[in-house]
Amino acid sequence: MKLYKNLSTALKEKEDVKAIKLSIKENIFPLELFDLPNLEEAYLEGACTSFPDHIEGWKNLKILSLKWDQFSGDLSGILSLPQLENLKIIETPMKMFLLPLGKINAPLRFLTIKGSGLEKLPEEISMCLGLSELSLPSNRLSDLPFAFKELKLLKRLNLDNNLFNHFPDQIKAMKSLSHLSIDGNQFSEEEKARIQREFHLTVN
Repeated sequence: MKLYKNLSTALKEKEDVKAIKLSIKENIFPLELFDLPNLEEAYLEGACTSFPDHIEGWKNLKILSLKWDQFSGDLSGILSLPQLENLKIIETPMKMFLLPLGKINAPLRFLTIKGSGLEKLPEEISMCLGLSELSLPSNRLSDLPFAFKELKLLKRLNLDNNLFNHFPDQIKAMKSLSHLSIDGNQFSEEEKARIQREFHLTVN
């Protein structure tokens, strides 16, 4: 699959574009990106401060990776994409991962939010029923929402380098988990010993 790295070229050949990687210099999201009807993968970096509320295109997008260090907006519109399976949000500021009200159309299987200052996950994360892998390292999480345990298909969970000082009770009920990483948190020595004793996990 050809990876396009120039928006002008991509727009000229838009029917053929399935993958694009762009560094966006302006702080305004280029709406022309929605004019790529067959786009399946998008890797976007740069200075965007916001994202459109409504997405008119991208009906075939399966993978979206964002790295916008000046971002201050809302990404909930992304979860309306009907084919999106893999969403990566890297070093893109967000204290709260906002989700749309009512329903999530995206069939998300893989979600990464890394180094984004995330302080809280909403209860609505339970609507992402198809999640198989969730990676949330290097944020500011100290707890998980009560509904987190409803992610029945979750197999891999990474909570490294957050602010947890107590092992999240919700994880105890998640029988499908086969890999859990919780290194680099703020567990006391007593809590580390309890985690190792009760859950057979080594905590650094």
